[in-house]
Amino acid sequence: MFALAVTAACGPTTRTENPGAGGEGGETWGQGPGVGGAGAGGSGQGAAGGGGAGQGGAGAGPIDDFQALTHIDLGDVELNTLAPFEVPDRAIGLTVVVGVPDLNDIIGINRLRPPSGESVIFNYALPGKTNPVFANYGWVGGANPQSDAANAWPMQQGQWRIALGDDDGSVTKAHVDLWIRRTKDGLFHGGVVDVNVFLAPNASTQSYVNQVLAEMFIDYAGLDLGKVNFFSLPSSATTIGTFEEYRQLLASSAGIGDAPALNLFVTGSFGADFGDAIGIAGGIPGSPARHGTTMSGVAYMPSGNPEYDASVLRHEVGHLAGLFHTTEYSVEETDPLSDTVECPTSVMQANPNNCPDVTNSMFPIAFGALELTEAQKRVLHGSALYRGILEEGGAPAPPLPPSGGAKVASPPSPLAPEPPFAVVATRRSNKPLPASPTPLERVLGAVWCAHGKTDYEGLAIRVAGASAPGTLRALVVDDTTSDILRARALGAYVRVAEGAERARAITLAETVAKRDDASTDLRVAALRSLARFAPVEARRSAATAAQSGDPVVRAVAGSLRAK
Repeated sequence: MFALAVTAACGPTTRTENPGAGGEGGETWGQGPGVGGAGAGGSGQGAAGGGGAGQGGAGAGPIDDFQALTHIDLGDVELNTLAPFEVPDRAIGLTVVVGVPDLNDIIGINRLRPPSGESVIFNYALPGKTNPVFANYGWVGGANPQSDAANAWPMQQGQWRIALGDDDGSVTKAHVDLWIRRTKDGLFHGGVVDVNVFLAPNASTQSYVNQVLAEMFIDYAGLDLGKVNFFSLPSSATTIGTFEEYRQLLASSAGIGDAPALNLFVTGSFGADFGDAIGIAGGIPGSPARHGTTMSGVAYMPSGNPEYDASVLRHEVGHLAGLFHTTEYSVEETDPLSDTVECPTSVMQANPNNCPDVTNSMFPIAFGALELTEAQKRVLHGSALYRGILEEGGAPAPPLPPSGGAKVASPPSPLAPEPPFAVVATRRSNKPLPASPTPLERVLGAVWCAHGKTDYEGLAIRVAGASAPGTLRALVVDDTTSDILRARALGAYVRVAEGAERARAITLAETVAKRDDASTDLRVAALRSLARFAPVEARRSAATAAQSGDPVVRAVAGSLRAK
Protein backbone atom coordinates (compact mmCIF):
# COMPACT_ATOMS: atom_id res chain seq x y z
CA MET A 1 0.00 0.00 0.00
CA PHE A 2 1.08 3.57 -0.50
CA ALA A 3 -0.40 6.92 0.42
CA LEU A 4 -1.27 8.60 -2.85
CA ALA A 5 -0.28 12.25 -2.65
CA VAL A 6 -2.57 13.76 -5.26
CA THR A 7 -0.44 16.01 -7.42
CA ALA A 8 -2.58 19.08 -7.42
CA ALA A 9 0.19 21.20 -6.03
CA CYS A 10 -0.88 22.95 -2.83
CA GLY A 11 -4.03 20.83 -3.01
CA PRO A 12 -6.01 19.12 -0.30
CA THR A 13 -6.32 15.37 -0.54
CA THR A 14 -4.66 11.99 -0.07
CA ARG A 15 -5.79 8.41 -0.61
CA THR A 16 -4.22 5.05 0.22
CA GLU A 17 -3.71 2.78 -2.77
CA ASN A 18 -1.94 -0.40 -3.85
CA PRO A 19 1.12 0.17 -6.05
CA GLY A 20 1.27 -1.19 -9.57
CA ALA A 21 3.60 -3.99 -10.56
CA GLY A 22 7.24 -3.59 -11.46
CA GLY A 23 10.76 -3.20 -10.22
CA GLU A 24 14.03 -1.93 -11.66
CA GLY A 25 16.95 -3.78 -13.10
CA GLY A 26 16.14 -7.45 -13.69
CA GLU A 27 12.37 -7.28 -13.75
CA THR A 28 10.31 -8.59 -16.64
CA TRP A 29 8.44 -5.96 -18.62
CA GLY A 30 6.40 -6.17 -21.79
CA GLN A 31 8.27 -4.12 -24.36
CA GLY A 32 5.25 -2.51 -25.96
CA PRO A 33 5.02 -1.71 -29.66
CA GLY A 34 8.00 -0.94 -31.83
CA VAL A 35 9.38 2.47 -32.58
CA GLY A 36 7.41 4.26 -35.26
CA GLY A 37 8.65 5.77 -38.48
CA ALA A 38 10.01 9.27 -38.90
CA GLY A 39 6.82 10.85 -40.11
CA ALA A 40 4.43 10.32 -42.96
CA GLY A 41 7.13 8.55 -44.95
CA GLY A 42 7.94 6.08 -42.18
CA SER A 43 7.37 2.43 -42.76
CA GLY A 44 5.42 -0.12 -40.82
CA GLN A 45 2.14 0.16 -38.98
CA GLY A 46 3.60 2.49 -36.39
CA ALA A 47 4.24 5.24 -38.94
CA ALA A 48 2.36 8.50 -38.69
CA GLY A 49 2.91 12.15 -39.46
CA GLY A 50 3.83 14.94 -37.10
CA GLY A 51 7.06 13.45 -35.76
CA GLY A 52 6.37 9.76 -36.26
CA ALA A 53 3.81 9.17 -33.57
CA GLY A 54 2.37 5.72 -34.10
CA GLN A 55 -1.31 4.94 -33.75
CA GLY A 56 -2.82 3.10 -30.83
CA GLY A 57 0.22 3.39 -28.58
CA ALA A 58 3.00 2.95 -31.12
CA GLY A 59 6.37 4.52 -30.45
CA ALA A 60 7.53 7.85 -31.82
CA GLY A 61 10.27 8.23 -34.39
CA PRO A 62 12.91 10.96 -34.80
CA ILE A 63 11.85 14.58 -35.02
CA ASP A 64 12.90 16.01 -38.38
CA ASP A 65 11.27 19.44 -38.23
CA PHE A 66 13.32 21.54 -35.79
CA GLN A 67 10.87 23.17 -33.41
CA ALA A 68 11.19 24.75 -29.99
CA LEU A 69 8.44 22.48 -28.65
CA THR A 70 7.28 19.35 -30.44
CA HIS A 71 4.17 17.38 -29.54
CA ILE A 72 4.18 13.59 -29.86
CA ASP A 73 0.96 11.64 -29.41
CA LEU A 74 1.81 8.11 -28.28
CA GLY A 75 -1.85 7.17 -28.34
CA ASP A 76 -3.30 4.60 -25.95
CA VAL A 77 -0.46 2.81 -24.18
CA GLU A 78 -0.94 -0.52 -22.41
CA LEU A 79 -0.16 -0.46 -18.71
CA ASN A 80 2.87 -2.36 -17.38
CA THR A 81 4.73 -2.26 -20.69
CA LEU A 82 7.72 -0.13 -21.65
CA ALA A 83 6.51 2.05 -24.52
CA PRO A 84 9.34 3.70 -26.51
CA PHE A 85 9.74 7.18 -27.93
CA GLU A 86 12.66 9.09 -29.42
CA VAL A 87 14.33 12.16 -27.92
CA PRO A 88 16.49 13.99 -30.48
CA ASP A 89 19.75 15.80 -29.92
CA ARG A 90 19.86 19.26 -28.34
CA ALA A 91 16.79 18.61 -26.20
CA ILE A 92 16.58 20.51 -22.91
CA GLY A 93 13.43 18.93 -21.51
CA LEU A 94 10.39 16.75 -21.98
CA THR A 95 6.93 16.76 -20.44
CA VAL A 96 4.53 13.80 -20.32
CA VAL A 97 0.76 13.99 -19.74
CA VAL A 98 -1.18 10.77 -19.17
CA GLY A 99 -4.96 10.48 -19.00
CA VAL A 100 -7.74 7.91 -18.61
CA PRO A 101 -11.45 8.39 -19.40
CA ASP A 102 -12.71 7.84 -15.85
CA LEU A 103 -11.48 10.63 -13.58
CA ASN A 104 -12.07 8.41 -10.54
CA ASP A 105 -9.46 5.90 -11.72
CA ILE A 106 -5.90 6.12 -10.45
CA ILE A 107 -3.23 6.33 -13.15
CA GLY A 108 0.49 6.65 -12.60
CA ILE A 109 3.86 6.88 -14.31
CA ASN A 110 5.72 3.86 -12.96
CA ARG A 111 8.87 4.36 -15.05
CA LEU A 112 10.37 7.06 -17.22
CA ARG A 113 13.61 5.55 -18.45
CA PRO A 114 16.37 7.28 -20.47
CA PRO A 115 18.53 5.41 -23.02
CA SER A 116 21.15 4.65 -20.36
CA GLY A 117 21.24 4.67 -16.59
CA GLU A 118 18.44 4.34 -14.08
CA SER A 119 14.91 5.63 -14.54
CA VAL A 120 14.29 9.30 -13.84
CA ILE A 121 10.87 8.29 -12.49
CA PHE A 122 10.86 5.00 -10.57
CA ASN A 123 7.89 3.38 -8.85
CA TYR A 124 5.80 6.57 -9.16
CA ALA A 125 8.46 8.68 -7.45
CA LEU A 126 11.75 10.35 -8.18
CA PRO A 127 14.69 7.99 -7.52
CA GLY A 128 15.74 8.12 -3.90
CA LYS A 129 12.38 9.59 -2.85
CA THR A 130 9.40 7.78 -1.36
CA ASN A 131 6.46 10.10 -2.04
CA PRO A 132 4.48 8.67 -5.02
CA VAL A 133 3.84 12.02 -6.66
CA PHE A 134 3.48 10.58 -10.17
CA ALA A 135 0.09 8.96 -9.51
CA ASN A 136 -3.20 10.78 -9.57
CA TYR A 137 -6.90 10.62 -10.32
CA GLY A 138 -7.68 10.69 -14.04
CA TRP A 139 -4.65 12.66 -15.21
CA VAL A 140 -0.99 12.69 -14.21
CA GLY A 141 2.11 14.47 -15.47
CA GLY A 142 5.83 13.81 -15.40
CA ALA A 143 8.86 15.57 -16.78
CA ASN A 144 12.60 15.61 -17.18
CA PRO A 145 14.60 17.26 -15.81
CA GLN A 146 12.93 17.41 -12.44
CA SER A 147 16.22 16.56 -10.77
CA ASP A 148 19.86 17.20 -11.62
CA ALA A 149 20.99 13.59 -11.27
CA ALA A 150 23.48 12.40 -13.88
CA ASN A 151 20.86 10.34 -15.73
CA ALA A 152 18.41 13.28 -15.79
CA TRP A 153 20.69 16.10 -16.93
CA PRO A 154 22.00 16.73 -19.55
CA MET A 155 19.06 15.30 -21.49
CA GLN A 156 19.99 12.04 -23.16
CA GLN A 157 19.43 11.61 -26.89
CA GLY A 158 17.95 8.34 -28.11
CA GLN A 159 15.18 5.94 -27.22
CA TRP A 160 13.39 6.68 -23.96
CA ARG A 161 10.67 4.43 -22.56
CA ILE A 162 7.69 4.97 -20.32
CA ALA A 163 5.71 2.46 -18.24
CA LEU A 164 2.33 3.18 -16.68
CA GLY A 165 0.50 1.55 -13.79
CA ASP A 166 -2.61 1.86 -11.67
CA ASP A 167 -3.62 1.03 -8.13
CA ASP A 168 -5.84 -2.02 -8.57
CA GLY A 169 -5.41 -3.48 -12.06
CA SER A 170 -8.71 -2.12 -13.35
CA VAL A 171 -7.12 0.18 -15.94
CA THR A 172 -5.58 -1.49 -19.00
CA LYS A 173 -4.64 1.49 -21.20
CA ALA A 174 -4.01 5.20 -20.84
CA HIS A 175 -3.45 7.96 -23.38
CA VAL A 176 0.03 9.46 -23.45
CA ASP A 177 1.04 12.83 -24.90
CA LEU A 178 4.53 14.23 -24.62
CA TRP A 179 6.27 17.44 -25.55
CA ILE A 180 9.99 17.77 -26.24
CA ARG A 181 11.76 21.09 -25.68
CA ARG A 182 14.78 21.92 -27.90
CA THR A 183 17.05 24.74 -28.95
CA LYS A 184 19.55 24.84 -31.79
CA ASP A 185 22.54 24.53 -29.47
CA GLY A 186 20.97 22.78 -26.49
CA LEU A 187 21.14 25.95 -24.37
CA PHE A 188 18.29 28.02 -22.99
CA HIS A 189 17.72 31.32 -24.82
CA GLY A 190 14.54 32.57 -23.20
CA GLY A 191 10.87 32.47 -24.05
CA VAL A 192 7.46 33.92 -23.31
CA VAL A 193 4.54 32.57 -21.30
CA ASP A 194 1.13 33.26 -22.79
CA VAL A 195 -1.62 33.53 -20.19
CA ASN A 196 -5.34 32.78 -20.43
CA VAL A 197 -7.01 34.50 -17.48
CA PHE A 198 -10.43 33.15 -16.47
CA LEU A 199 -12.20 35.69 -14.27
CA ALA A 200 -15.01 34.77 -11.91
CA PRO A 201 -17.57 37.59 -11.53
CA ASN A 202 -16.29 40.26 -9.14
CA ALA A 203 -13.18 38.24 -8.24
CA SER A 204 -10.85 40.90 -9.64
CA THR A 205 -10.35 43.34 -12.50
CA GLN A 206 -8.32 42.89 -15.66
CA SER A 207 -6.15 45.81 -14.58
CA TYR A 208 -5.30 44.19 -11.25
CA VAL A 209 -4.45 40.83 -12.79
CA ASN A 210 -2.27 42.56 -15.39
CA GLN A 211 -0.40 44.24 -12.52
CA VAL A 212 0.15 40.89 -10.84
CA LEU A 213 1.39 39.25 -14.04
CA ALA A 214 3.74 42.11 -14.84
CA GLU A 215 5.21 41.83 -11.35
CA MET A 216 5.43 38.05 -11.53
CA PHE A 217 7.57 38.00 -14.66
CA ILE A 218 10.22 40.39 -13.39
CA ASP A 219 13.39 38.25 -13.47
CA TYR A 220 11.54 34.93 -13.54
CA ALA A 221 14.21 32.47 -14.71
CA GLY A 222 14.62 34.25 -18.06
CA LEU A 223 10.96 33.86 -19.00
CA ASP A 224 8.89 36.88 -20.02
CA LEU A 225 5.18 37.56 -20.16
CA GLY A 226 3.62 36.84 -23.56
CA LYS A 227 0.07 37.38 -24.76
CA VAL A 228 -2.66 37.78 -22.14
CA ASN A 229 -6.29 36.98 -22.94
CA PHE A 230 -9.19 37.31 -20.53
CA PHE A 231 -12.22 35.02 -20.41
CA SER A 232 -15.26 34.96 -18.14
CA LEU A 233 -16.23 32.28 -15.64
CA PRO A 234 -19.79 31.60 -14.44
CA SER A 235 -20.98 32.90 -11.09
CA SER A 236 -20.62 29.38 -9.68
CA ALA A 237 -16.84 29.95 -9.77
CA THR A 238 -17.09 32.85 -7.30
CA THR A 239 -16.15 30.35 -4.61
CA ILE A 240 -14.47 26.97 -5.13
CA GLY A 241 -15.62 24.83 -2.26
CA THR A 242 -14.41 21.31 -3.03
CA PHE A 243 -11.57 19.56 -4.78
CA GLU A 244 -14.03 18.21 -7.36
CA GLU A 245 -15.12 21.76 -8.19
CA TYR A 246 -11.47 22.71 -8.56
CA ARG A 247 -10.81 19.85 -10.99
CA GLN A 248 -13.87 20.80 -13.05
CA LEU A 249 -12.67 24.40 -13.12
CA LEU A 250 -9.31 23.47 -14.65
CA ALA A 251 -10.96 21.08 -17.10
CA SER A 252 -13.19 23.93 -18.32
CA SER A 253 -10.16 25.20 -20.27
CA ALA A 254 -11.04 22.72 -23.04
CA GLY A 255 -11.02 24.38 -26.45
CA ILE A 256 -9.46 27.58 -25.19
CA GLY A 257 -6.98 27.84 -28.06
CA ASP A 258 -3.29 27.66 -28.82
CA ALA A 259 -0.64 26.10 -26.60
CA PRO A 260 1.40 26.22 -24.53
CA ALA A 261 -0.22 28.67 -22.15
CA LEU A 262 -0.73 29.26 -18.46
CA ASN A 263 -4.44 28.99 -17.69
CA LEU A 264 -5.02 31.21 -14.65
CA PHE A 265 -8.39 30.80 -12.93
CA VAL A 266 -9.18 33.78 -10.70
CA THR A 267 -11.79 32.98 -8.07
CA GLY A 268 -13.20 34.94 -5.17
CA SER A 269 -12.46 32.39 -2.46
CA PHE A 270 -11.40 28.81 -1.79
CA GLY A 271 -13.41 26.68 0.59
CA ALA A 272 -12.24 25.33 3.92
CA ASP A 273 -11.15 22.06 2.26
CA PHE A 274 -8.17 23.89 0.77
CA GLY A 275 -6.61 24.83 4.10
CA ASP A 276 -6.58 28.60 3.48
CA ALA A 277 -4.35 28.26 0.42
CA ILE A 278 -4.72 31.15 -2.02
CA GLY A 279 -3.11 29.45 -5.02
CA ILE A 280 -3.27 25.85 -6.27
CA ALA A 281 -1.43 24.41 -9.27
CA GLY A 282 -2.86 21.53 -11.27
CA GLY A 283 0.15 19.24 -10.88
CA ILE A 284 3.92 18.83 -10.58
CA PRO A 285 4.15 19.19 -13.50
CA GLY A 286 0.76 20.25 -14.75
CA SER A 287 -0.49 20.39 -18.31
CA PRO A 288 0.27 23.78 -19.90
CA ALA A 289 0.42 22.34 -23.42
CA ARG A 290 -2.86 20.40 -23.35
CA HIS A 291 -5.93 22.32 -22.24
CA GLY A 292 -9.04 20.73 -20.81
CA THR A 293 -7.45 18.39 -18.28
CA THR A 294 -7.75 18.52 -14.52
CA MET A 295 -4.09 19.64 -14.47
CA SER A 296 -4.46 22.46 -17.01
CA GLY A 297 -3.65 25.53 -14.99
CA VAL A 298 -3.47 27.34 -11.68
CA ALA A 299 -6.39 28.60 -9.60
CA TYR A 300 -5.79 31.61 -7.42
CA MET A 301 -7.59 34.02 -5.09
CA PRO A 302 -6.43 37.67 -5.22
CA SER A 303 -5.35 39.26 -1.95
CA GLY A 304 -5.43 42.92 -3.00
CA ASN A 305 -1.61 43.18 -2.91
CA PRO A 306 -0.15 42.67 -6.43
CA GLU A 307 3.42 42.07 -5.24
CA TYR A 308 2.31 39.43 -2.76
CA ASP A 309 0.10 37.75 -5.34
CA ALA A 310 2.98 37.70 -7.83
CA SER A 311 5.13 35.81 -5.33
CA VAL A 312 2.33 33.29 -4.80
CA LEU A 313 1.96 32.75 -8.55
CA ARG A 314 5.71 32.31 -9.01
CA HIS A 315 5.48 29.48 -6.49
CA GLU A 316 2.43 27.85 -8.10
CA VAL A 317 3.70 28.21 -11.66
CA GLY A 318 6.96 26.66 -10.45
CA HIS A 319 4.90 23.62 -9.47
CA LEU A 320 3.11 23.62 -12.83
CA ALA A 321 6.51 23.53 -14.56
CA GLY A 322 7.74 20.64 -12.40
CA LEU A 323 9.35 22.12 -9.27
CA PHE A 324 8.85 20.56 -5.85
CA HIS A 325 9.13 22.23 -2.46
CA THR A 326 12.70 22.67 -1.27
CA THR A 327 11.62 21.02 2.00
CA GLU A 328 8.21 19.50 2.62
CA TYR A 329 6.27 20.42 5.73
CA SER A 330 3.80 17.56 6.16
CA VAL A 331 6.24 14.73 5.30
CA GLU A 332 9.99 14.29 5.71
CA GLU A 333 10.98 14.98 2.12
CA THR A 334 13.13 17.41 0.15
CA ASP A 335 13.38 18.25 -3.52
CA PRO A 336 15.79 16.27 -5.77
CA LEU A 337 18.03 19.23 -6.68
CA SER A 338 21.58 19.39 -5.37
CA ASP A 339 21.89 23.18 -5.13
CA THR A 340 18.83 23.84 -2.95
CA VAL A 341 19.33 23.82 0.80
CA GLU A 342 16.98 21.88 3.05
CA CYS A 343 15.50 22.47 6.47
CA PRO A 344 15.69 19.97 9.35
CA THR A 345 12.27 18.58 10.19
CA SER A 346 12.50 19.75 13.79
CA VAL A 347 13.09 23.34 12.68
CA MET A 348 10.38 23.20 10.00
CA GLN A 349 7.81 21.93 12.49
CA ALA A 350 8.73 24.36 15.25
CA ASN A 351 9.64 27.65 13.55
CA PRO A 352 10.11 27.69 9.75
CA ASN A 353 11.34 31.26 10.03
CA ASN A 354 14.71 29.70 10.96
CA CYS A 355 14.92 27.42 7.90
CA PRO A 356 17.85 28.09 5.54
CA ASP A 357 15.58 27.77 2.46
CA VAL A 358 13.02 30.28 3.73
CA THR A 359 13.92 32.81 1.00
CA ASN A 360 13.45 30.32 -1.84
CA SER A 361 10.35 30.73 -4.00
CA MET A 362 9.58 27.01 -3.61
CA PHE A 363 9.71 26.95 0.20
CA PRO A 364 6.31 25.52 1.28
CA ILE A 365 5.67 28.45 3.62
CA ALA A 366 7.21 31.11 1.37
CA PHE A 367 6.59 34.71 2.44
CA GLY A 368 7.20 36.94 -0.58
CA ALA A 369 10.17 34.72 -1.49
CA LEU A 370 11.58 35.13 -5.01
CA GLU A 371 14.85 33.19 -5.14
CA LEU A 372 15.46 30.31 -7.55
CA THR A 373 18.66 28.28 -7.84
CA GLU A 374 20.28 27.41 -11.17
CA ALA A 375 18.95 23.85 -11.02
CA GLN A 376 15.44 25.12 -10.31
CA LYS A 377 15.69 27.45 -13.31
CA ARG A 378 16.78 24.48 -15.44
CA VAL A 379 13.55 22.67 -14.55
CA LEU A 380 11.57 25.70 -15.68
CA HIS A 381 13.63 25.93 -18.87
CA GLY A 382 12.90 22.30 -19.75
CA SER A 383 9.17 22.61 -19.16
CA ALA A 384 6.32 22.89 -21.67
CA LEU A 385 5.16 26.15 -20.09
CA TYR A 386 6.41 28.66 -22.65
CA ARG A 387 7.03 29.52 -26.30
CA GLY A 388 10.78 29.12 -26.57
CA ILE A 389 13.51 30.92 -28.48
CA LEU A 390 15.60 28.55 -30.59
CA GLU A 391 18.82 30.57 -30.73
CA GLU A 392 20.44 33.66 -29.27
CA GLY A 393 18.81 36.81 -30.63
CA GLY A 394 15.84 34.91 -32.06
CA ALA A 395 12.13 35.46 -31.57
CA PRO A 396 9.76 33.28 -29.54
CA ALA A 397 8.36 30.36 -31.50
CA PRO A 398 4.76 30.58 -32.69
CA PRO A 399 2.18 28.72 -30.61
CA LEU A 400 1.26 25.12 -31.29
CA PRO A 401 -2.27 24.26 -32.38
CA PRO A 402 -4.48 22.78 -29.66
CA SER A 403 -3.76 19.12 -28.98
CA GLY A 404 -6.06 16.40 -27.68
CA GLY A 405 -8.99 17.02 -25.45
CA ALA A 406 -12.69 17.08 -26.15
CA LYS A 407 -13.92 19.05 -29.12
CA VAL A 408 -15.74 22.22 -28.11
CA ALA A 409 -18.57 23.36 -30.36
CA SER A 410 -18.23 27.03 -29.44
CA PRO A 411 -14.82 27.89 -27.98
CA PRO A 412 -15.00 30.88 -25.64
CA SER A 413 -14.13 34.30 -27.00
CA PRO A 414 -11.75 36.62 -25.14
CA LEU A 415 -13.32 39.45 -23.16
CA ALA A 416 -13.03 42.99 -24.43
CA PRO A 417 -10.71 45.24 -22.41
CA GLU A 418 -12.34 46.74 -19.34
CA PRO A 419 -12.89 50.48 -19.10
CA PRO A 420 -10.33 52.39 -17.03
CA PHE A 421 -10.87 52.31 -13.28
CA ALA A 422 -13.15 49.26 -13.38
CA VAL A 423 -14.10 48.10 -9.88
CA VAL A 424 -15.47 44.96 -8.28
CA ALA A 425 -17.82 44.50 -5.35
CA THR A 426 -15.33 42.64 -3.16
CA ARG A 427 -13.33 44.51 -0.52
CA ARG A 428 -9.60 43.78 -0.68
CA SER A 429 -7.14 46.52 0.13
CA ASN A 430 -3.50 46.84 -0.88
CA LYS A 431 -2.02 46.84 2.60
CA PRO A 432 1.68 45.98 2.59
CA LEU A 433 2.92 42.89 4.32
CA PRO A 434 5.52 43.44 7.05
CA ALA A 435 8.97 44.16 5.62
CA SER A 436 10.58 42.40 8.59
CA PRO A 437 7.94 39.90 9.70
CA THR A 438 7.94 38.23 13.07
CA PRO A 439 7.98 34.42 13.00
CA LEU A 440 4.19 34.45 13.51
CA GLU A 441 3.60 37.02 10.76
CA ARG A 442 5.75 34.99 8.38
CA VAL A 443 3.64 31.88 8.95
CA LEU A 444 0.33 33.75 8.68
CA GLY A 445 1.38 35.55 5.49
CA ALA A 446 2.98 32.59 3.76
CA VAL A 447 1.83 30.69 0.67
CA TRP A 448 0.29 27.89 2.78
CA CYS A 449 0.96 25.42 0.00
CA ALA A 450 -0.47 22.10 1.16
CA HIS A 451 -0.01 18.80 -0.71
CA GLY A 452 -2.04 17.05 1.98
CA LYS A 453 -4.16 18.40 4.77
CA THR A 454 -1.24 20.34 6.17
CA ASP A 455 -2.16 22.18 9.37
CA TYR A 456 -0.52 25.57 8.89
CA GLU A 457 -3.05 27.12 11.24
CA GLY A 458 -1.81 24.77 13.95
CA LEU A 459 1.75 25.79 13.12
CA ALA A 460 0.80 29.45 13.58
CA ILE A 461 -0.64 28.62 17.00
CA ARG A 462 2.56 26.79 18.00
CA VAL A 463 4.75 29.66 16.81
CA ALA A 464 2.60 32.15 18.74
CA GLY A 465 3.34 30.15 21.90
CA ALA A 466 1.71 30.47 25.30
CA SER A 467 0.35 33.94 24.54
CA ALA A 468 -1.31 32.79 21.30
CA PRO A 469 -4.89 33.97 22.06
CA GLY A 470 -3.88 37.51 22.93
CA THR A 471 -1.26 37.80 20.20
CA LEU A 472 -3.61 36.53 17.52
CA ARG A 473 -6.50 38.74 18.67
CA ALA A 474 -4.25 41.79 18.52
CA LEU A 475 -3.47 41.03 14.87
CA VAL A 476 -7.15 40.54 14.03
CA VAL A 477 -8.24 43.93 15.39
CA ASP A 478 -5.28 45.85 13.91
CA ASP A 479 -6.74 47.64 10.86
CA THR A 480 -3.25 48.46 9.56
CA THR A 481 -2.33 44.78 9.19
CA SER A 482 -2.67 42.97 5.86
CA ASP A 483 -6.08 41.36 5.41
CA ILE A 484 -4.61 37.94 4.62
CA LEU A 485 -2.75 37.96 7.96
CA ARG A 486 -5.83 39.15 9.86
CA ALA A 487 -8.09 36.54 8.28
CA ARG A 488 -5.77 33.65 9.08
CA ALA A 489 -5.12 35.04 12.57
CA LEU A 490 -8.87 35.09 13.22
CA GLY A 491 -9.23 31.42 12.33
CA ALA A 492 -6.32 30.51 14.59
CA TYR A 493 -7.62 32.72 17.41
CA VAL A 494 -11.08 31.16 17.51
CA ARG A 495 -9.50 27.71 17.39
CA VAL A 496 -6.96 28.19 20.19
CA ALA A 497 -9.14 30.23 22.57
CA GLU A 498 -10.68 28.38 25.50
CA GLY A 499 -13.32 29.14 28.12
CA ALA A 500 -14.14 32.83 28.47
CA GLU A 501 -11.59 33.68 25.79
CA ARG A 502 -13.41 31.39 23.33
CA ALA A 503 -16.61 33.34 24.02
CA ARG A 504 -14.77 36.60 23.29
CA ALA A 505 -13.36 35.12 20.09
CA ILE A 506 -16.80 34.00 18.90
CA THR A 507 -18.27 37.42 19.66
CA LEU A 508 -15.49 39.05 17.64
CA ALA A 509 -16.07 36.66 14.74
CA GLU A 510 -19.82 37.39 14.81
CA THR A 511 -19.17 41.12 14.75
CA VAL A 512 -16.72 40.86 11.85
CA ALA A 513 -18.98 38.54 9.83
CA LYS A 514 -21.82 41.09 9.92
CA ARG A 515 -19.74 44.20 9.19
CA ASP A 516 -20.24 45.47 5.65
CA ASP A 517 -17.10 47.60 5.92
CA ALA A 518 -14.86 44.65 6.84
CA SER A 519 -12.67 43.08 4.17
CA THR A 520 -13.91 40.15 2.11
CA ASP A 521 -11.31 37.74 3.45
CA LEU A 522 -11.82 38.74 7.08
CA ARG A 523 -15.59 38.24 6.84
CA VAL A 524 -15.15 34.88 5.09
CA ALA A 525 -12.70 33.77 7.79
CA ALA A 526 -15.18 34.84 10.46
CA LEU A 527 -18.05 32.89 8.89
CA ARG A 528 -15.96 29.75 8.47
CA SER A 529 -14.54 29.97 12.00
CA LEU A 530 -18.06 30.21 13.38
CA ALA A 531 -19.13 27.24 11.27
CA ARG A 532 -16.32 25.19 12.83
CA PHE A 533 -16.72 26.17 16.46
CA ALA A 534 -20.10 27.89 16.96
CA PRO A 535 -22.74 26.58 14.55
CA VAL A 536 -25.66 28.48 16.13
CA GLU A 537 -23.82 31.78 15.83
CA ALA A 538 -22.70 30.77 12.33
CA ARG A 539 -26.27 30.40 11.11
CA ARG A 540 -27.24 33.69 12.70
CA SER A 541 -24.30 35.54 11.15
CA ALA A 542 -24.80 33.85 7.78
CA ALA A 543 -28.41 35.09 7.64
CA THR A 544 -27.13 38.66 7.89
CA ALA A 545 -24.10 38.15 5.61
CA ALA A 546 -26.30 36.57 2.92
CA GLN A 547 -27.72 40.06 2.29
CA SER A 548 -24.25 41.54 1.75
CA GLY A 549 -23.35 43.43 -1.40
CA ASP A 550 -20.06 41.51 -1.44
CA PRO A 551 -20.65 38.53 -3.78
CA VAL A 552 -17.98 36.36 -2.16
CA VAL A 553 -19.32 36.93 1.35
CA ARG A 554 -22.83 36.35 0.06
CA ALA A 555 -21.84 33.07 -1.61
CA VAL A 556 -20.03 31.75 1.48
CA ALA A 557 -22.94 32.74 3.72
CA GLY A 558 -25.38 31.04 1.37
CA SER A 559 -23.39 27.81 1.41
CA LEU A 560 -23.35 27.81 5.23
CA ARG A 561 -27.10 28.37 5.41
CA ALA A 562 -27.67 25.47 3.02
CA LYS A 563 -25.89 23.00 5.29
